Amino acid sequence: MANNTRTVSSLDEVNVVLQEMGINTIAGADQVEFRLHEQTSLQNAMNLKAKVRPGRRGFKLLNPELLECKFKAMLKVQESFETMLETCMAECDLQMLPLEVQIAHLNQLLLSTDAQIAHVGPPREERNRGVQQNIYPNPPFPEDPSFGLAHGNLRVPYQPAFATNEEMDAAIYRDKRAQRAFWRTNLRLLEIKKSVLEKKKIELERSLRAEFRQVIQEQSDLGVGYANFTI
Repeated sequence: MANNTRTVSSLDEVNVVLQEMGINTIAGADQVEFRLHEQTSLQNAMNLKAKVRPGRRGFKLLNPELLECKFKAMLKVQESFETMLETCMAECDLQMLPLEVQIAHLNQLLLSTDAQIAHVGPPREERNRGVQQNIYPNPPFPEDPSFGLAHGNLRVPYQPAFATNEEMDAAIYRDKRAQRAFWRTNLRLLEIKKSVLEKKKIELERSLRAEFRQVIQEQSDLGVGYANFTI
């Protein structure tokens, strides 16, 4: 056997060596032997692994243990990646599920008639009642006006409630409008949140897959020896 050893990091590099040496038949298998580069990427190691098996004839691989470590690392890294990706997607779905329930509930509430919307606030007959309120612009009033007492040391009067049915009905109608406006506001915010989370899920999956491809394609110490792959 010729003592001609070449270090390679991919199956393509093996083929380049054979072409350079003009080896194109099995008879030339004893003219060169190969050593796998320690920094070989996991992807290249997998491709090379497909062409390596026990035998007496062929181009000898001097460090098969390294290839086995690279092969095992590839399997473990891929397994860890798939588990991480599945977990991340499940976490995104867990965030989305309650949002979808809330959005569906709000859409249903917005279909409610005025009669179906529960009454909130003071009784109809007491609407607009309360302590009389005034506006004190400066000027003509001083910066800190005396608004607690009127002339003659009289207390501030109470505001009378609405006197007509039309005024009371209009107040109740405003309540319904206010309730719908609150529901619509929440719906808008939840839909924005849902949209952002959907985009986040897509971007997260895209980024993780891109990083995984880079990890297995770049030269590194992954699989250069035995390692504990549990976290």
